[in-house]
Amino acid sequence: MKEYAILLDDTYCTGCNSCAYRCIQEFRYHNQAAKGLFRTFVQINDDGLYQKRCMHCKAPDCVANCPVQALTKSEYGTVLYDIKKCIGCQTCVNVCKFHIPQFDAETRKIVKCSMCSHRINDGKEPACVEVCPTGALQFGDYQAMLEKAKSLAAKHNLKIYGMKENGGTHLFILAKADPTTFGYPKVAAKDITKSVSLGETFTVPTAIAAVAIGGFTRFSERRTRVEAEEKAKQSKK
Repeated sequence: MKEYAILLDDTYCTGCNSCAYRCIQEFRYHNQAAKGLFRTFVQINDDGLYQKRCMHCKAPDCVANCPVQALTKSEYGTVLYDIKKCIGCQTCVNVCKFHIPQFDAETRKIVKCSMCSHRINDGKEPACVEVCPTGALQFGDYQAMLEKAKSLAAKHNLKIYGMKENGGTHLFILAKADPTTFGYPKVAAKDITKSVSLGETFTVPTAIAAVAIGGFTRFSERRTRVEAEEKAKQSKK
């Protein structure tokens, strides 16, 4: 199975947000967008354009820490979100180094890019890539996108963001200046070839959520037992 990535060349991005509008149409999340919650959005800052979208980490902290496995890593390398499993604990919001998952307080669910995994299944590119009018967004085989990013960076003296941050991602940003100067978070490089112990990934927010889940389960079991006992008493009368 192929592993995919997106290449974002910031030197071609005009900040038109066609990607954001097309994304809203694709996933029909107009209500969330009206509240300022987007799967992707280009923010125009003084020093450059920050395109907020999931980085799809090679070793995602959100996946490692989600207590109910609402977040998973697909065979394509994308990080997927199952809204039905989500309990609204916000662990992913707290552990993501790129500050990507957005919490909808009204629905108590998360809004996050999936890199249009459903379209990839159908042999199509992500909707945002398809609609980009300048070619700033490109999609393809992970290794091919990585090599293209390296080649363009060397040829035009550009910076690459997403290649080493947090162990590497499936989104490569090319820019003339350091992307962290115009919005992208400063995230340390990480060696993901080393095995990670439970203690390194099981964070305090996750532990709290896990305890809460255990409490809900015990409460449900106790309620079922009490109801059964009450029925038994009524049948004896």
